[in-house]
Amino acid sequence: MKTLICQSCGWPFTKATAGSNRDRSINIDYCKDCYEDGAFTDKSLNLHQLEMKLMEMAEMHEDISLEEAQQLIKKLPELKRWRMDYI
Repeated sequence: MKTLICQSCGWPFTKATAGSNRDRSINIDYCKDCYEDGAFTDKSLNLHQLEMKLMEMAEMHEDISLEEAQQLIKKLPELKRWRMDYI
């Protein structure tokens, strides 16, 4: 199974854990934690809040180290959800 990168949170995922579109088809851009039924699960989430969440997870040693969190945070602005292409 091909590993994909969520274009919202930056975490790797597979088609089995992919988000879904409004028509229930698989959305390979986002994981199911970030995107379900054609919408973001946390519509009010902003980039700064996501960065803080990743740092908190690293501090609590949940699935990610401090170094991994810092590397991921650097890449977040490049992801589809956070890019400023339209400005």
